[in-house]
Amino acid sequence: MSFPTKNDLEKYIKRPISHPLLLIGVGDFEALRNRMTRGRWKGVTQKLLEQADNLLSDPIPQLPRSLYDDYFRTGRRHLFEGPYHSRRRNVEKLTLAYIFTGKESYLDRCRDYIWAIMEEFTWVIPAHSRPPFHPEDIRVVDLASSGTAMLLATVWDLLHNHLDKETLEWMRYNVFRHVLIPLRDRFEEQWWSRRYESNWCGVCCGNSGYALILMGLDENWSIDLLGKILKSIDGFLSTADPEGAWVEGTGYWFYGFSRVIYFADLLAKATGNRIDLLKDSRIKATITFPVWTYLPPNSQVNFGDTGKAPSGSSYIDILNLFLAYYREPSIAWYIKRLEEEGLLNGGSISELLWEPPADIEPMPPKETSKWYRRIGWIITRASWDDLNAPILAVKAGHNGEPHNHVDVGQFIYHCYGNSFICDLGVGIYDREYFGPRRYENPICGAEGHNLIFVDGKSQGIGPEYRGEITDFIREEDYDLISLDITKAYPPEVLAKAVRKLVFFKYNGLLLVDEVVCREGALVESRLHFKGSLRQAQQSLIDISEGGGSIQIILDDPSIDAAVDSHKMLRTRDTDLINAPYIRLMKRADKGYSKIKAYIVPYRSEDDLKIHFNKIKEIQPKLEKLKII
Repeated sequence: MSFPTKNDLEKYIKRPISHPLLLIGVGDFEALRNRMTRGRWKGVTQKLLEQADNLLSDPIPQLPRSLYDDYFRTGRRHLFEGPYHSRRRNVEKLTLAYIFTGKESYLDRCRDYIWAIMEEFTWVIPAHSRPPFHPEDIRVVDLASSGTAMLLATVWDLLHNHLDKETLEWMRYNVFRHVLIPLRDRFEEQWWSRRYESNWCGVCCGNSGYALILMGLDENWSIDLLGKILKSIDGFLSTADPEGAWVEGTGYWFYGFSRVIYFADLLAKATGNRIDLLKDSRIKATITFPVWTYLPPNSQVNFGDTGKAPSGSSYIDILNLFLAYYREPSIAWYIKRLEEEGLLNGGSISELLWEPPADIEPMPPKETSKWYRRIGWIITRASWDDLNAPILAVKAGHNGEPHNHVDVGQFIYHCYGNSFICDLGVGIYDREYFGPRRYENPICGAEGHNLIFVDGKSQGIGPEYRGEITDFIREEDYDLISLDITKAYPPEVLAKAVRKLVFFKYNGLLLVDEVVCREGALVESRLHFKGSLRQAQQSLIDISEGGGSIQIILDDPSIDAAVDSHKMLRTRDTDLINAPYIRLMKRADKGYSKIKAYIVPYRSEDDLKIHFNKIKEIQPKLEKLKII
């Protein structure tokens, strides 16, 4: 589809907008109440009402200026952001409780929370602000302020015939003051308006456009602002991998794209479906990204600043809409997996509005491998049906990506429900985490990743340090992934670096790192692992976790192996606070070093022998083809 123009907006938007717009195609409160008594919503509703009852008497979390300023003194974010976001979550909970019961006590308490939010001197969180503030000159719109505008616009629309006129007028005034007027006057000044590769662009545009449709379309400048927002969203969509991936990972894919989806749904309602962004092929291509990154039973590929837990757990509303609109069976399969593992959170207004169809049979993707060429990721697995089957995820990319880590050539090896060779994931967000010393933190820097080091030195920082997946060969009994990661390193560190990963499906993995560097340099391949170290010898290392194990086998006596660990990491995965890693080391002979390691999964000694023997049977073919 061609992206809508300003003329399209003028032609198809019918003003004035009638409220509640969000209920078009949904029904009325009675229809919503019926949904809240069925299926998974039945349990969610019960818990929601218990929480809402507590909110009737619990004090509203306070946000004094001293708490705001704490960030500038200490760099801590959670002390302010905790109560800030709690206020907003409680507005949503009380709104849902009122919709279900019609009790005035819930509406009155919701109104109290709304007024408390409107009394905040700024909606921009401290980590995104630059004091001093000028009361008549609000310039900055951030993730949080635009998100607040979206929330208040939602409640303003849904409860338009229930809240008093004074509160409605003040809600509209504050959304205009904090978000829509600054964007009307200074849209181009917002750094995110042209940083299309950042989740900020999708989030801020989607949130703000959503609020504009619900609250501001009667203004004579609204179409002009809406056109600017659509132009930025067009740019945002253009940066996604054509195969559907997002360079910031699944967590930020959900965050950025969800807001675009919320906006798209409203725009379709406001135009009688004449403008439907969900028809855009770039959105359709991306809907299976979380399916591919899923690592059974309860984790996901977590490159960069992506968390370990499946992000779809918190975005069931988006999954529901995707399933209803595109009728993609693998989305139904993914939802079923999350529900069976007890991972679904949900309970949001948008989840209530978007009911999934019940007639789509859950089925995983037909293919077992996916190559996202633009961002340089490959995810391949032995099986979708067997939840214990091995999975390999590999990334190339560059070291200047949004929310990036220094990790060109990073890989994850997952089987038996555990990422035995793992990514440390995302750290604790504070000022230092996003400051000039970010890459001194092993979670973000090279030291915390499964990379090549030469005399203790590794990759450079910045977009010029990059790698490339040069081959992806798929055969019946193996997949070969070849990466040239030479340009990820400063030239004084090494002259050439090639990493090859041979994925033998159920039988294991072969890692081959080849390096050209200074004569006599110590070349190291580092492997971070998750599990209990059962055995560590010169020729093999054995790691066990849950119902399975892996054995790392070295058949080259010139390779030294050692186990080390990082200490007291500030990571969100508490299992990795003292993250262990394996060091495979070899001196460069005549300026060349080759480190080769087999990673063999097993549950019994017989498994281990069978899998390793099959690898050895295949290896001569690989050698003959000069693959390894």
